[in-house]
Amino acid sequence: MSTQRKISDENAIPDFRSMDEMSFRALGWWRCTRADNFHTPSLGQMKAAVANVSMLAEPRWREAASGDSAAAIAIVMAMGMHNSQTLKFDLCMTALVICACEGDAASCLVIAWVLRRLPKAKTREKRLATSWTVRAMRPLLARAGLEP
Repeated sequence: MSTQRKISDENAIPDFRSMDEMSFRALGWWRCTRADNFHTPSLGQMKAAVANVSMLAEPRWREAASGDSAAAIAIVMAMGMHNSQTLKFDLCMTALVICACEGDAASCLVIAWVLRRLPKAKTREKRLATSWTVRAMRPLLARAGLEP
């Protein structure tokens, strides 16, 4: 028997190397998937990918990962486009996509804004951004009887 103390799973900080491949890939879906192509299974995978991650230097992360769109927006906006190629940025954008898919129009608009401002953004990113803008406007269009 080992006398080494066992660390409880709830206090451990996950190691990205142990993240399963599907969860890791889910963090990049926001870069290549139209707003209307996110469905329940993909949202479940994205939620699983962010659920057990801790960001020690980011006090708003727990709220963002739990569906607080204001916290997710604040983190993404504070990071800036110069960080857009980092894993932390992908985590934060994934949390934002979850909020957007759960009906938050502001999250949709921030995703569109980010996509248009990515370094080297081209037609593909602009089309993805448009899909998020349309998703944000859908409730207004429906009320006006103009839903696409």
